[in-house]
Amino acid sequence: MNWYTLILTELLGTAILIILGNGIVANVVLKGTKGNNSGLMPITFGWAMAVTVGALIANALGGVAHFNPTVTVALAIADKSGKLGFGNYTGIAPIGMFVLVLIFQFIGAIIGQLIVNFVYYKHIQKTLQSGSIEDQLSVLAMHSTAPTERNWIFNFAMEFVGTAVLILAILSFGKFIGGNGLPSYYAPVLVGMVILAIGLSLGGTTGYAINPFRDLAPRLVHQLMPFKNKGSSDWKYAWIPVVAPLAAGIIVGAFFLI
Repeated sequence: MNWYTLILTELLGTAILIILGNGIVANVVLKGTKGNNSGLMPITFGWAMAVTVGALIANALGGVAHFNPTVTVALAIADKSGKLGFGNYTGIAPIGMFVLVLIFQFIGAIIGQLIVNFVYYKHIQKTLQSGSIEDQLSVLAMHSTAPTERNWIFNFAMEFVGTAVLILAILSFGKFIGGNGLPSYYAPVLVGMVILAIGLSLGGTTGYAINPFRDLAPRLVHQLMPFKNKGSSDWKYAWIPVVAPLAAGIIVGAFFLI
């Protein structure tokens, strides 16, 4: 498979992930939407479906459907062949693939968030009209995560544990999917189920980013968004949903390398 297929499917799939994932958050938290105040359950199921739909599309088009730098890092570490998890792709060195995948994931996340902001433009404006901190936080929530209780130790632990479960599941599923095992299209469905389980079980504390770019790229879009009274982008917290997932990916990936 050509390297550019992987790169473009990572961009497309990550954009779809953010469109559907932060799209459901926007539908729940913004004023005047048909899903306003419908609660955590639609968000949790919406994010699970966002992962599943994005991955199914990317896989159908010939991609690997990482959409998450933590997944890319973990698979690269766990790959004993030294090909960084990109053994079936040709035309570029594995390290080049690794770097390009990360870049295009980030770009895809930005594009996805820009699309969400465009389609919910009027509702964002309506929500920010009051100028209240609560409404400002609602708009931030459709971009990035935030903890219910601010304690960096517990917040870091939640993101670490949630991501560790995700990476452990992905690397474990790889043992019986593909080759003579289950067809590869089972993987997105199974991973979607894992995302659903993580959201239902652990999502009540930090919003379970479990993906650095899912949080960082939309937070950057929020920072640059030209809306009046939008409030803070909360960069003091932003390091946790970046560092904790990456730490979990490195550790779990190294475990599978043993």
